[in-house]
Amino acid sequence: MFEKHDVLPLSLYEFEIPAALYVKTLKQCEDINWNEVPKRSNKPEQGRSTSDFHRDEECQDLKNFIEQCLEEVRVDIKAHTIEKIAVSQLWANKSVKDEWHWGHTHNWSFLTGIIYIKGVTGNTWFSRQSDYDKLISYSIRQSEEGENLLIHKQAPKLGSMFIFPSNLFHSVDEVKESERITISFNSFPTGTLGNWENLGSVKLNVE
Repeated sequence: MFEKHDVLPLSLYEFEIPAALYVKTLKQCEDINWNEVPKRSNKPEQGRSTSDFHRDEECQDLKNFIEQCLEEVRVDIKAHTIEKIAVSQLWANKSVKDEWHWGHTHNWSFLTGIIYIKGVTGNTWFSRQSDYDKLISYSIRQSEEGENLLIHKQAPKLGSMFIFPSNLFHSVDEVKESERITISFNSFPTGTLGNWENLGSVKLNVE
């Protein structure tokens, strides 16, 4: 008989969107002509995603709020050699009943976020490979893919935003009601990065 200890957890950062901003963002999402937005990879089981919401002037208040939250996360994770983390891309997603989103990570991004706008079904699955599965590379054991996958299922929380590492594998299971709308974003370090005195620095400008 043994006692099992789950250690070294990963933190997800949850923020509440101000009520007025949430109502404004909900209206913006509902005003999108979703029939003109193509399905992801043109697959029938996938939902639809815009690509350039961050360029919409109406979204600047939301973008500013997100960057305030990113600053809180930057400080908490002690990313002291990064001057600022800026939103690099912002988009809206819509899925209807029986649609889902395959597992993926976000390229060219530092921190990623999801904001739950409408719908209470379609859990976000955050997952990562168990270190026990990584033993496969040493030919110590054989395992079916994902046998020991570490999974956290996050139910939608309307008006909530979750920020997480962009390399964290995640997916969305089937939507069980009429529709599910979310906002997603990527971010990237901007400004002065690193340390000039130590001859290891660069300046970036994220637009």
